[in-house]
Amino acid sequence: MTPARRTAAACHLGAGISTLSAAIALAWHPWLAVWGLAGAAFLLWAAASAQGAEQRRRAQRHRLTHAAHSDAALLDTDPDRRSAA
Repeated sequence: MTPARRTAAACHLGAGISTLSAAIALAWHPWLAVWGLAGAAFLLWAAASAQGAEQRRRAQRHRLTHAAHSDAALLDTDPDRRSAA
C-alpha cells in the first residue's frame, strides 16, 4: 500500500468517526453536529487529494515507462534484433 493510499484510508476512517460523533451530538443540540460534519468534510477533501496525487503519480510513471521503452526501441543497436523486428 502506497503512502497516498494509506493517507486516503486513514482520512476515510477519520471522516467516518467524525460523522458518527456528529450524529451522536445531534441528540444534544443540532449546532454541535456542525463541527463533526465540518471535520468529516475536511477529511474527505484530504482523502480525495491524496487519491488524486496517487493517480497523477501512476500516470507519470506510465508515461515515463512508455517513453523509456520507446527510446530503447529507437536506440537499439543490435543488428540481429533489428532485422527480426
